[in-house]
Amino acid sequence: MPSKLCAQFSPENIGFENGNFQNWKIYAGSIAIENNQNVVTMNEVSKPISGRHTIINNKNLLDPYGGFRLIPPSGGNYSVKLGNNVTGAQIDGISYLMTVPADQPEFTLTYQYAIVLEDPDHQPFEQPRFIARIKDVEKNEYIPCASFEYVATSSLPGFKKSAEYESVIYKDWSPVTINLSGYQGKQLLIEFISTDCSRGQHFGYAYVDINNVYGDLVTGNTYCASADAVSLSGPSGYQTYNWYSADRSIKYGSGQSINIKPKPADGSRILLDIVPYTGFGCPSTVNTVIHGIDYELKVLKKDVVCQDAEIDLLDPKYILNKSEGFTYLAYEDKDLTKPINGPVKIIADKTFYIKGTNNKGCGSVVPIEISIFNMANISSKNPDAVCYSESVDITNAALYLGNLEGITRSYFADEATTQVISDPQHINKTGRFFIKLSNQMGCSKIISIEVSIKNKPVLNVTNPKPVCVPAKVDITSANLFSGSCASFKYSFYRDPELSNLITDPSHIDHSGTYYVKATNADGCTVSDKIEVTISDMPVLHIKNPDTACYPDKVDISNPALYSGSGDHLSYSFFYDEALTNQITFPKAIAKAGTYYVKASNDGGCFTSGKIQVSFNTAPTIVLHKPKAVFDNGLIDLTAQEITKGSSPFVKAGYFEDTDLKRPLPDPTKVNRAGVYYISIQNEKGCTASAPIDLEILPQPKIIVPTAFTPQKETNNRLYPFLVGIQKLISFKVYNKWGILVYQSADLANGGWDGQFKSKMQPLETFSWFAEGVDIFGGKIQSKGKTILIL
Repeated sequence: MPSKLCAQFSPENIGFENGNFQNWKIYAGSIAIENNQNVVTMNEVSKPISGRHTIINNKNLLDPYGGFRLIPPSGGNYSVKLGNNVTGAQIDGISYLMTVPADQPEFTLTYQYAIVLEDPDHQPFEQPRFIARIKDVEKNEYIPCASFEYVATSSLPGFKKSAEYESVIYKDWSPVTINLSGYQGKQLLIEFISTDCSRGQHFGYAYVDINNVYGDLVTGNTYCASADAVSLSGPSGYQTYNWYSADRSIKYGSGQSINIKPKPADGSRILLDIVPYTGFGCPSTVNTVIHGIDYELKVLKKDVVCQDAEIDLLDPKYILNKSEGFTYLAYEDKDLTKPINGPVKIIADKTFYIKGTNNKGCGSVVPIEISIFNMANISSKNPDAVCYSESVDITNAALYLGNLEGITRSYFADEATTQVISDPQHINKTGRFFIKLSNQMGCSKIISIEVSIKNKPVLNVTNPKPVCVPAKVDITSANLFSGSCASFKYSFYRDPELSNLITDPSHIDHSGTYYVKATNADGCTVSDKIEVTISDMPVLHIKNPDTACYPDKVDISNPALYSGSGDHLSYSFFYDEALTNQITFPKAIAKAGTYYVKASNDGGCFTSGKIQVSFNTAPTIVLHKPKAVFDNGLIDLTAQEITKGSSPFVKAGYFEDTDLKRPLPDPTKVNRAGVYYISIQNEKGCTASAPIDLEILPQPKIIVPTAFTPQKETNNRLYPFLVGIQKLISFKVYNKWGILVYQSADLANGGWDGQFKSKMQPLETFSWFAEGVDIFGGKIQSKGKTILIL
């Protein structure tokens, strides 16, 4: 559609549509009065201050004072709130630096704002306010006709008093369109600032949104060629509007919007004089060119969609020349009596109708034919059941019926089509599998195939019992396959590949591994191996054990006795030749005689033989304990009288331990008491041993204390201590003058009490003399000195 509407470039995030302050600078500060002038002092801050620079994205929120929505109805998805209802002479601001494209001589900017201000009884320069301005960065000057300051006062155009708060005034969302033509290639700084009152006791805040797409200042300059009038609208935010022809010879009317009838000729230029409210911009003149159009709607004539697909008939896919400024409606019938609201589900082939109408009433109705891509005729058939060892190829085209041209297939283990089958050509388990049929348009249909894999037939093989040469084994015997499938037919082979058939499996004469193949009534086969053991008779060589010395035991299970016999034989031992009375402990045979050995191999074959056990008589040992000696004497264990009475022997040994492993270094000179062991060996090598106890006594002594204390509680008598003495003959004590002061033969009175003739003797040294008989009857004498201590 020919139109003067041009989409200008949109600086990134200028309308806050990223949901943040990206590319915007943020300011905070305070307001003061100098020389009756309002002075704004702001500093840039690194991030938004909570509650003072706020991004709003909830379109349902309302302002508590004005009751209007916090996002303008004709705006985007976000707006910004500057300031709050907290007092304190606060200032909050934001700015955006943009460059007007060099190729845009005609350039406009539209923003929307809403303001909430307390209206106290202050001087105008002290009141809360909202400032919106644009600076020419190169000149460092604010553009007069693009910079506005709204100071709280009840006489402000468009402001209302809050219904709940009498001191608060507000202005609902208002658009402002600014003509910036002639600034192409220049940098412009856009600023928005809200302030409290300078006294710090009253608040002010504002909401801001910037449109992201900018158009001509005059709308409605296109019209339907058949219409008899044209309706035009000017930009918002101005006090007066006057409309003229290009040469100003005709004044069409006044007001933001007018209806010109009859319509001007196609291509006519219309002038609009706009005058802002006092203090809010500069008067200017804008123009627009009238264009008449004839409209023909162009649509996609025919489309094929999937069964149950939901389509939007007003989508640009179907409306090929869809343009802004037009209204499009869809209908089910050519009489346009059944409108369609939103997407429509296609369940059958159908013709719909699209009507396109511009804002001048120009319209066009065109049919669209929608057909369903039909996959209903595609089905599947189940493959034949196969044996457990086989697999099914569900990609086989023979399993699918219908027209598969342009159809792709994918294979799944579940109906939800989430579990992809990695190898659909080799399905080896019973189950239901799912095939998704798809075409290039994205239509799809799910069908299923039942795969049946016959169970592996049960083949139980029991190996035949081992036999001995020359017996043969029948591997066809039914008892070897007990528990197997009853319908089996068997064949037998020499190799695991089942290629070398056995001609006479009922007479196997060699040990080895053979193979059976079993085929059931369904033709499914299974195989297993059969182990046949046919053993040779074992070779048994027996060596009689050496003659033992009684009462020693003989081990007839000693492997050395069967050296030269066959390998891997197991032996058992019996008392009788019939091998019925088994010997429980063949390692400890205690009786001479003939015994029997049975040797068996792994195949269960056995042979037997005799083994002879004989014993020699052990010598008799008799030991006589030698007389005790004192500890300074020696005992000779080799003395003949010690072993007198023993049977004849050819060798004797003398040991410290009962195991006869620690021989005495010199059995002729033993001077330590204890138990020793003597062994004798006869001429046949048989030995006997016995213990002998030697007694070594301490040397006899008579010991008298070197001092005693007759007047103390302890050590109050003097008497001799006897070691190795069997009888005391006499004990005598003499003073230093040689006078006998005490004597006794049996110490019946307990010893000398230190008195002589009933008088206690003085502290001095006394001499004593003692005589006794040792345990062997010999006399022993001893003497010494002792001190009497009072």
